[in-house]
Amino acid sequence: MTAALMASMKALSLFSGIGGLDLAAESCGIETAAFCEIEPYAVEVLKRRWPGVPIIDDVRKIRGCDWTVDVVHGGFPCQDLSVAGKQAGLEGERSGLWFEMLRVIAECRPAFVLAENVRGAVNLALDTVYAGLEDEGYEVRTLLLPAAAFGAPHKRERLFVVGVRRDVPHAFAERLQGSERAGAFCEDGTASSQPAAECGKGSLWPTPTVGTSGGGKLCGGTGHLKMLRDALGYEEARKLSAGNGGKLNPEWVEILMGFPLGWTDLDCDEPEPWPGWPALMGESQYPYEPPRTVTGCPNRAKRLKCLGNAVVQHQARPIFEAIVQIHNLITCKCFT
Repeated sequence: MTAALMASMKALSLFSGIGGLDLAAESCGIETAAFCEIEPYAVEVLKRRWPGVPIIDDVRKIRGCDWTVDVVHGGFPCQDLSVAGKQAGLEGERSGLWFEMLRVIAECRPAFVLAENVRGAVNLALDTVYAGLEDEGYEVRTLLLPAAAFGAPHKRERLFVVGVRRDVPHAFAERLQGSERAGAFCEDGTASSQPAAECGKGSLWPTPTVGTSGGGKLCGGTGHLKMLRDALGYEEARKLSAGNGGKLNPEWVEILMGFPLGWTDLDCDEPEPWPGWPALMGESQYPYEPPRTVTGCPNRAKRLKCLGNAVVQHQARPIFEAIVQIHNLITCKCFT
């Protein structure tokens, strides 16, 4: 029996977005007990993909003592940590919600914690996050992982902070010791440090992110995604758009981010896993790609905004796999 099949675990998902971490967790057998998300369109996506699972609209409303879960995970807001923002750190109104996540963790005492954020959190938040979890009785390890190491056609480095409650057998903490990549968590160590390119060709694309509506830098604010222009260069993007008069296709960004096709389309009943993952993509359209531009796409800007704020599930999956493996060993009393 595989680790995922043996698992009987539940997670409380904070700052859930469109469920990137939840897809990773559930692929390993961890059930989502509840979501917490405030962005209206992301909430609609969660309702569509996880009907019947409770959604709390504000982390400040959650009382951890009301939840019995094995894992608390979440990508707490990055607006004050991104290099494109004002970098107020955890003093900022949005990123300061980390302290609410820590409060929930302290109240419900899960065995495992996973916090995710942008690379900028290393300098602006990591020491505080690390110390907070340690003070609450967790062994803490950190990893900075590029999505490209797990098949994404863009770099998208993300910080993962893993907490393991100290009364959990120490073998798990030893397994994390000195690790810099999530592949080190797994017994077979299958994760590669190099981008995969089984189907496509070309160099990495810029990381998808939400941009301003003007011509300035990519940032974490509101507006449309300028992925196409920054990936291809202005002239190539202009030619591609001029070919059909279209704009950036959310389905194409879904595959860049590792989501099934149609995941953010509220009219799509059954999103389809993309068969081309992992693959790099060049300047020319490949047959296995959905169209890169589209016309008349409902909720296009809302979908792109949610995708720009999302996490690539493949980055987190090895961490959840390790959590499940250790949980199963504990359940089987394999530790002495």
